[in-house]
Amino acid sequence: MSLRKGLSLVEVLTAIFITGLGIISILTLFPLGAMRMAQAFRDERSALAAYNAEQFFRSYWKKHVVEAAIPDPFFDALNQPASGMPPCLPHEPSYPVVIDPMGYLARGRQNWVGDSLTLIPRRNLQVVDQVVDTNLTAALSLSLSLCSLRDGITADDNGNPTPEREFRYNFLWVVQRPRNADRFHANLTIVVFDRRAHMYAPLGSEQVFTVLFEPRKSHVEIPRVFRNQLEVRAGDWALDGTIHAPGGNGRPGIRHARFYRIAAITDTPAGARLALETPISIPSDNIIAPYQGTLVLLRGVSGVFVRSPLTANPNE
Repeated sequence: MSLRKGLSLVEVLTAIFITGLGIISILTLFPLGAMRMAQAFRDERSALAAYNAEQFFRSYWKKHVVEAAIPDPFFDALNQPASGMPPCLPHEPSYPVVIDPMGYLARGRQNWVGDSLTLIPRRNLQVVDQVVDTNLTAALSLSLSLCSLRDGITADDNGNPTPEREFRYNFLWVVQRPRNADRFHANLTIVVFDRRAHMYAPLGSEQVFTVLFEPRKSHVEIPRVFRNQLEVRAGDWALDGTIHAPGGNGRPGIRHARFYRIAAITDTPAGARLALETPISIPSDNIIAPYQGTLVLLRGVSGVFVRSPLTANPNE
């Protein structure tokens, strides 16, 4: 009878080690997959919120701007947001106007964007503003209702359908005429927030810095400010909100509301450097040279969606 040689202890331990590596590799796929699913869900909900925001605003633009005897007051801000600001010439771009009922009310009816003063006007919707003085509670409820994503339809105890809102995703609109003479033709951008709390606008949610923008470069540096002082991270959004009157800084007028997604944030000896996913665009004055401007860092933005322009004909 011949004896069969068994496995040594070293061989058994080696087999266990290799099997363990395989199991660990498989297990790491589960949290990675969960993260990917969460991001996909966030992207899907943000896109749905942007779609709802677009459909509402196109209807609002038609009824309260194009067909109205007296357009919504935000329409006047496109040409001249305040009496001290120069009105736009017919061939120039208009001022960009941020229409943000939730942010407007949360910041005490603040007429500009930013934790500190900028020249980017922020406005409320007229339908919300009309009830602020008479019923502030109703105005707050209306702003949340108009600017948040409808999550679904439920039924009460009697079987009647009731709208349900999850309040996680809400939005604002940015409107700007590319040529001021074309009164009813305007570019539309929708900014969607993830978990922007209603009636809560803490310091740091719209940080404002003066920086040098260099067209065609994919980064911007914030002098004397470092990464741990910023309230944003990679994946968040930055706004070029530069507003220069004609002749300011020796250049024609610049009126920007351009969004850039932040790819990474690093520190340099001079300050924080923001790497951008897309290069800085040529400024609206068409001069390909660096310009000093206003950078606004927006916290909690889950997506920025550029839509087809608004027109006088809603069927276009």
